Amino acid sequence: MKLHTLGPAETDSAAAAAQYCQTHPALQVAYHPSFEELYAHLTKYRGDQLLVPAAYQSPAGLSWGQLHYRYLAALTLVDGFLYELAPLVLAELPTRANQRAYVHPANADLLRQLIPTAEICLCPSKITAADQFLADGRYVITSQAALPTHLPLRIHQRWTVPMLWSVYLIN
Repeated sequence: MKLHTLGPAETDSAAAAAQYCQTHPALQVAYHPSFEELYAHLTKYRGDQLLVPAAYQSPAGLSWGQLHYRYLAALTLVDGFLYELAPLVLAELPTRANQRAYVHPANADLLRQLIPTAEICLCPSKITAADQFLADGRYVITSQAALPTHLPLRIHQRWTVPMLWSVYLIN
């Protein structure tokens, strides 16, 4: 049986899946480029499982709760566990004159509160947000490990975030 979640291997979802598989060794992790892609193709994965964080929010603004009810017929919640996210940071590259900020939708509201002038650009993962930020952004909320140490980054805030992870059976 497969455990479907967000990839690549550097994501918090991948780390949470690895942790879960330690106590469920029959599962094999399958990575996907986005949760949207997973939700759109659930029928292809019947009989497998889905791992999603409770803080997940879709690019359309749907929360974990909304998706939980929307997919009641397609998904059965079978387990849940706590697993801490990799250390999270709000970083700025002050040498950039733009206001572009890359962020996963779940962190967009937090970014708006902290940098109200930011031009928010949504990304499917914090890893993608870091990559886009390095290309042309000024701000990012991402995993600290995703950022290089050689750049003159200003770290505005750091967070340690415990997360609730949901495991669903795909019907």
